[in-house]
Amino acid sequence: MNSRTERKLTTILCADVAGYSRLMNKNEGETLDRLKATREIFSNFIAQYGGRIVNMTGDGLVCDFTSVVNAVQCAVEVQNKINEDNVSLSPADQMLYRIGINLGDVLIEGDDIFGEGVNVAARLESMAPVGGICISGSVFEQVKNKLPKQFKFLGNKAVKNIAEPVPVYSLMLTEMPNVHMEIPASRPDSTDTSQEETEDDRKIRAYVKRQAAFYRRATAFGAITLLLFIINMATSPDYWWFLWPAAGFTISLLMEGIRVFTGIHHGKEWQERKITELKSRQHKSRSGFT
Repeated sequence: MNSRTERKLTTILCADVAGYSRLMNKNEGETLDRLKATREIFSNFIAQYGGRIVNMTGDGLVCDFTSVVNAVQCAVEVQNKINEDNVSLSPADQMLYRIGINLGDVLIEGDDIFGEGVNVAARLESMAPVGGICISGSVFEQVKNKLPKQFKFLGNKAVKNIAEPVPVYSLMLTEMPNVHMEIPASRPDSTDTSQEETEDDRKIRAYVKRQAAFYRRATAFGAITLLLFIINMATSPDYWWFLWPAAGFTISLLMEGIRVFTGIHHGKEWQERKITELKSRQHKSRSGFT
C-alpha cells in the first residue's frame, strides 16, 4: 500500500437508472435531458446532507457520507423527488432509480474509494426495487431508532465475491400514483439464505437421512450377529447356525446399500415421477386419436 492510500469507515450510496438502455434506445435526446435533471436532484440533496459525489459515470453514481442517517435521509429525499417528477409520465417513459446503501470500510485513493464496502453497496443497489432503496444490516442498526421509517427485512443475501451473507432491508417509501415501482427479478449472484430450503437442499437432506438410517441398521445388524454368534458358541459350537440369520442380514444390507448409495429406490419421489410420466403418456396417446 503506497503512502497516498488510506482507509476509512464511511457510508456508501450507489444509484443506477433502471432500464437505462431501453430508455436510450427509445429516445436518446429526452433520456439524456431527464438524466441531467435527475443528476441535479442528486447533487442538490447530496450537498444538503453533507455527502460527497465520488464518481458519476453513465447512468450511475457513487457517493459517500460521514453520517449514516444523513445518507439514508438523502436517499429518501432523492427517491421521493424523482418518483414525484415521474407521476405525469407513462410507465414506459419514467426514469426511476435503484439505490443501495452500505456502511463499510473502504480504501481511499485520490478522490475515489474502493473495497468490499463499495461492492456491497453496488449489490444492494441491484437488489433494490425500482424507485426504491435497499440498505445493509450495518446501516439498519444505525438508523432503525433514529428515522421514522418502516423497513422490511428481505433476508440474509449471499452476494457474489462477498464471504458472508449480508442482511438486507428495503426502506418503505411513499407510493406515488402511476409510478411503476417493482422488485427486480432474482439475480444469479444474489440468493436468500434465510428462506425455506430449496428443492436441492431437500434432496440432499433426504439423501443424508437415508445414509444415516443405513448406518444405524448396519450397526444394529452387526450387534445382533455378534450376540447370535456368542449364543451359538455357547450352546452348539459344532453347528454354526448363526450364519443363516447373518446371511439374511447381509443380503438385506446389500440391497439397502444399493438403494441408498446408487439412488436406485422406489420411494415416494419415484412414485410421483412415475405417475406424472404415465399421465403424460396417456395424454399424448389420447391426443393422437383426436
